[in-house]
Amino acid sequence: MVQIKELDKEKWKNYKLYFSYYTDGYYSFEVEKWDFKLVFNQYDTIIKKSFTDYLFNEWVENPIAFGAFINEQLVGVIECSLEKWNNRFRITNLLVFENFRTKGIGKVLINKAINVGINVGARMIILETQTCNHNAIDFYCKVGFEPIGFDLYSYTNNDIDKSEVRLEMGKILS
Repeated sequence: MVQIKELDKEKWKNYKLYFSYYTDGYYSFEVEKWDFKLVFNQYDTIIKKSFTDYLFNEWVENPIAFGAFINEQLVGVIECSLEKWNNRFRITNLLVFENFRTKGIGKVLINKAINVGINVGARMIILETQTCNHNAIDFYCKVGFEPIGFDLYSYTNNDIDKSEVRLEMGKILS
């Protein structure tokens, strides 16, 4: 049984998150003047992507984080922050450790974030992912998120060539 517990900022600050996933394709943006659409493209082979981040980064405004635990073992985390300037609740990190994926833990963590967002009076919950994270995009759509924006050059000047365009997804709360 999964237990969700709030993570103490002092204890968990700078906790290293290792993100890793496999992808069989990516969404490309077909842009023509003011018209654009997402088109799924299959890779020839499955590709592994990975990166690291840390809980409670300085750039996150008043972060709050929750851990998913099974028998006191941490199996996933979600970190969120209320963006006061626009009253949106941003998920800054969501990670379910690889051995525990596809067991409903991500959905439990997302639901926790949605409930906290509602409780703080946020109008919307949002997150970012990359267009090459096909499984994450499918998951977010299944839990009610939809694409709300993109940035073709968020990470580098070659995001389009690398098939790693920043995709913003969101869900209205109120």
